[in-house]
Amino acid sequence: MKLKLVGPNNEIIEKTFEEFTKEIKPNSFYYFHKDTSYKDLKDLIDKLEKSGYSVYFREVKFGLDEGAYMYELHII
Repeated sequence: MKLKLVGPNNEIIEKTFEEFTKEIKPNSFYYFHKDTSYKDLKDLIDKLEKSGYSVYFREVKFGLDEGAYMYELHII
C-alpha cells in the first residue's frame, strides 16, 4: 500500500503503511494527495480503527475545479 501525503510545502511524500504508522501521533491531521487510492485509504482507516484509534475522514475541496481536492484524515 503506497500512501501519498501532502507535505507542508505542497510536495508529495510517498510512504508505506508501516512507515506511516510509525509516525502517528494522537490528535493529529494528515492530508493525502488525490492520487492516493480511495481503497488504500479505507484499508488504512480500518487498520487504524482495529489498532484502537478513532479516525475522521473527509474529502477537502480547495478550489472550484473538479480536481481541486485532497483527503483529510484526523486521528484521535
